Amino acid sequence: MADKQRPAPGCGQEASYDFEQEASAARIFPVRFLGMGLFIAWLSCTHISLIFPGPGCDLDARTAFDMGMRVGDIGTFIVLALGARRIGVLSNHARACFALATLTAVLTALIGLGALPGEWPYAAVFSLAVPAAVGGALLFCLWGQVYCSMGMTQAIVDGALSCITALLVSCLIAMLRPPFAVMATALCPLASMVAAALSLRVLPSESPADAAQRYPMPLKLLAIMAIGSFIMGTSSLFMANADYMGSIHRILATGAFGVVVLGLAWLRRDKLDARTLALAALGLAVASLVLVPFGAGFLGNAISFTAKFAFVFFTFFVLLVLVGIVRRYEVPSLRLFAVTRACTELPLLAGLLLMRFVQATALHDSQLVRVVVALAGLVLVLVCVLIWKSETAVNADWGAQGVGIGTDEHEPGPHELFLARCDALAERYGLTARESELLTLALQGKTRSQIEQELYLSANTVKTHLRHAYGKLGVHSKAEAAELLETAL
Repeated sequence: MADKQRPAPGCGQEASYDFEQEASAARIFPVRFLGMGLFIAWLSCTHISLIFPGPGCDLDARTAFDMGMRVGDIGTFIVLALGARRIGVLSNHARACFALATLTAVLTALIGLGALPGEWPYAAVFSLAVPAAVGGALLFCLWGQVYCSMGMTQAIVDGALSCITALLVSCLIAMLRPPFAVMATALCPLASMVAAALSLRVLPSESPADAAQRYPMPLKLLAIMAIGSFIMGTSSLFMANADYMGSIHRILATGAFGVVVLGLAWLRRDKLDARTLALAALGLAVASLVLVPFGAGFLGNAISFTAKFAFVFFTFFVLLVLVGIVRRYEVPSLRLFAVTRACTELPLLAGLLLMRFVQATALHDSQLVRVVVALAGLVLVLVCVLIWKSETAVNADWGAQGVGIGTDEHEPGPHELFLARCDALAERYGLTARESELLTLALQGKTRSQIEQELYLSANTVKTHLRHAYGKLGVHSKAEAAELLETAL
């Protein structure tokens, strides 16, 4: 799991081809989405009281567990963000990651088999739940590193498959009797950690942070994430049995998202990107808020599901933007993902607390309150749109480029300069987006077989696009294209 220092091939330089490594990558492919799916399933199942620990759970004990998990989650992300420079590349700390994932598995089992069904005191359950969340937070950041090592198409397809896997695993766990359901849930984080370690063995390693640079946060993106999370936290306001039905809606929305995105990836492969996901999230969010004034009975469930469906689209949009920032601008992933997750969980917790307060005072039965909530939500969505439109492009750096400590200016790294040359070359010779993408991968030293795996394209499709790209450039080989690339900027 520790990073391997692999020299990146220069422009026109052929990378050494390792057939054994490519075969390993092909075998690891399903492990990637299975591992991430298991992590999502663990998050989902632990928040559904009918599964964890099963029917009849004491409400106070369940509340203590939920609050402890959220506090431990947020606290761990804050610690990881503050210590990111010292920690460095997270996958380099394999023993610590495995130890904390094991701790999470053990405490999950202890809480689900003992503390919750035994109705332990609030303080006891809370004190166990806080450290139980630590391994889960580490897993999220580790999977963030995994996704940043993939191409954008890989990230989209694997993410969709992970969501479908999470729903299927959650359904299988829900079919088990309570003790076995709890044990299966407890094993998920440890199995996810093993999958992450296997994935990192065959994916490109992350470079450590440049000591001569500081790395600003994408404040606009974080602000949008915080607003969206707060809205999502209140999405079950007008629904009966919100304590567990909200979590059920969330895993159902996650699985539905995976099916929709996988379908779009198949039907509209060239047009599926972060912008598409953001627009889908915007439409769904507006639809859910418009329904709020009428949110009684069945519509309360519809609002909850639609809002969570929008949030899954929005979360994945943010994930793709973060992956793009890390890959293009060589920004360390740990601090970026830890801060983003903290900015998600804090507003989400605030929204949940507000929802519980309103429900406890029966204010949600008032038509006036429903109208006010709908209007306030629409205003917040409008603020998100204005912040989004203020950024030059969805796939831009969002202000998160590395900045030289001495110069206070962005200093492009080798990979960013290489990608800029590829973009300039594609624009000069009129390459399509797909031709440019394949040419860039080829100039990085990847073989046709590796490109097929990364973009999920057939051998003939890759060959055809590369032939068209070479024809537009007026060259006949990768080496000639690399020579032309040197003059692109």
